[in-house]
Amino acid sequence: MPGSPEKAERYDSEPGGRFFLIEERTPDFSYEVFNNAMTEGKTGLIFTRDYPDEVKKKYGLEGSFQIMWLTHLVGENNYNPTSLGLILSKITSFLDYCKGGVVVFDGIEYMISQNTFERILHFVHQVRDMVIMAHGTLIMPFDPRVLEVKQTALLERNLEVIVPPEKPAARRFTFELEDGLLKILKTQER
Repeated sequence: MPGSPEKAERYDSEPGGRFFLIEERTPDFSYEVFNNAMTEGKTGLIFTRDYPDEVKKKYGLEGSFQIMWLTHLVGENNYNPTSLGLILSKITSFLDYCKGGVVVFDGIEYMISQNTFERILHFVHQVRDMVIMAHGTLIMPFDPRVLEVKQTALLERNLEVIVPPEKPAARRFTFELEDGLLKILKTQER
């Protein structure tokens, strides 16, 4: 059953490893959890679909971590989203070298769009097993709206699901937007 955390700092690595599937539209909470781990002296690895320098800037990332870009472009620290073996190898090497390390995998929706769901589900289970063996933590932000209910259930099945609290500002914006849409609809009806 999905948890409803009060604060990001509740989620620390435990013996045996942890794998958090954080259900959120944008990975804000996931990076907050990661930042907390970095301030506690953990070592980190990030895979992201977004441009790495922008991610660092947007989330104020500091500490000892590496960041890899999920892209079809060739370059240093770039990983093709269809090269699941290479991505798994990088995660494995990191966890072997940094026992208790923290990995953020931001871009699972993109990975699903570039592979089959079944391949990604298998990949997620392999990563989960590696995290457990290395006593690490994996943080995977995920927007459940991108999958069918059955696929989301399969993804959630063996992972610790976290549903962050909604931010008051987000509720206010949605209400104002809905209110504005109602006004537009009423104007068009006349």
